[in-house]
Amino acid sequence: MVATDVASRGLDIPDVDLVIQLEPPKDVESYIHRAGRTARAGKSGKCITFYSKKNQYMIQMIENKAGIIFKKIGTPQPEEIIRASADGVIEVLDLVNEDVLPYFEDAAEALIESKGAQKAV
Repeated sequence: MVATDVASRGLDIPDVDLVIQLEPPKDVESYIHRAGRTARAGKSGKCITFYSKKNQYMIQMIENKAGIIFKKIGTPQPEEIIRASADGVIEVLDLVNEDVLPYFEDAAEALIESKGAQKAV
């Protein structure tokens, strides 16, 4: 679901476990209503808010006025993205049906040979 601020008030949509805000709102009440779409009725949820240096002051204002502390994380670095992609490839490979693995042996051996790896015995 993609929504504007209209959806942050008055709509009760069950089982929303993640809210992503592309920028922080200009006031605390709007933040509370946006983030409040998740974790309703005793359930857990997360709200992610993207911000830049130019609107970082709004994050600080929301923290101060609402009495909350955001967990701030930086932009993923290239190495982190590559590592996550590699982990994703392994997960996908684990899903391959073992009955079709023989069809990939030639390609796998060619890849191992071209990259200088040694074939496991």
